[in-house]
Amino acid sequence: MRVSHLNFNHLYYFWHVCKEGSVVGAAEALYLTPQTITGQIKALEERLGGKLFKRQGRGLVPSELGQLIFSLCR
Repeated sequence: MRVSHLNFNHLYYFWHVCKEGSVVGAAEALYLTPQTITGQIKALEERLGGKLFKRQGRGLVPSELGQLIFSLCR
């Protein structure tokens, strides 16, 4: 797990997706486009070296790595 070059926005957007359960919900809450949120999540996943979410129905739930990062964000 490489944590260099993480920025606050990556973690902030990730936290909102966890809280809202979807990229669209996070985007609406933050007044951003879903593409912006998705890009930030992908950048965070690349830096951490793993997937942060799993699909569950129409929503997203944190993966094992995502749960770890979410607990550190709180």
